[in-house]
Amino acid sequence: MKLTLAGLSRFDFFGVFLLRTGVGVLATYHGFPIFFGGTAALEEVGSGAGITTLDPSLYLAAGIASAIIQVCGGILLVLGLFTRGAALFLTVVSGFALANIIAAGEYELAFFAHLQLTLVFLSLVFIGPGRFSLDRKGI
Repeated sequence: MKLTLAGLSRFDFFGVFLLRTGVGVLATYHGFPIFFGGTAALEEVGSGAGITTLDPSLYLAAGIASAIIQVCGGILLVLGLFTRGAALFLTVVSGFALANIIAAGEYELAFFAHLQLTLVFLSLVFIGPGRFSLDRKGI
């Protein structure tokens, strides 16, 4: 007996494209307010790296790095350019956010959202850019 949706596996490349572009847009959308939020927003985000015993004077640099990774990494995911590297950096940033939520003991909506995003970014590291990307060989 053939399942009705079994024929969709021929379009798996389109699923990877939707996943990559959708998550890339979300990462970029999340990073823009941080990037343009000023020093206070950047230091607040950078303080998340404090779980690694980072010196508080480096919170601003960590916040800038996080915002750049979110904005540029999201754009790279949308374009399908350096997909695996961008996804790996986004996995690290999302993992730090997840670790801070766990350290705070807040297992609510933000925990599950960051857990899902971390898993999606990590999956994209292994899946790759797919057929519709600038990384594809032979274009």
